[in-house]
Amino acid sequence: MAVSGRRDLADGRTVWLREAGPADVPAIARLFTELSREAFRSRFLAGQPSPDLVSGLARIDVRPGMVCIIAATATGSAAGPGQLAAEARYVPIGDGAAELALTVLDSYQGAGLGRLLLDALAERAPASGIERLRAIVNLSNARMLHLLAPYGWALTEPVEGY
Repeated sequence: MAVSGRRDLADGRTVWLREAGPADVPAIARLFTELSREAFRSRFLAGQPSPDLVSGLARIDVRPGMVCIIAATATGSAAGPGQLAAEARYVPIGDGAAELALTVLDSYQGAGLGRLLLDALAERAPASGIERLRAIVNLSNARMLHLLAPYGWALTEPVEGY
């Protein structure tokens, strides 16, 4: 599957996937602020933060090799998509590994968007020299654990406060 392009979701809605660029950071920050308190806590393991913290979390130039893929609603087009419905990223952590994270707007959860994004990240990773993706997931985040299960992910012991 190519990373960019139109995708139909299980519920009949359509989104546009593409790699994010610096101009997308405000839209990513807006996506984070539009999450419910529960969804934000599941994704960031914290309560609603300040606008400055959200801006920092939305940055996509944090580390060399970071890849961020966004999914925009179909109200736009490939050249000018609508509101963001989701974003997924990985950040290299060394030794051919990267840490991944996904954020899906509440109204798009359960429509297969997380799986599309995870597939896109997994497809993109080898081109960046990434052999393994890992995720730090709160055990109460059943949706993310369910999403990761078919990929052969293994739960490990908590580390340094996670």
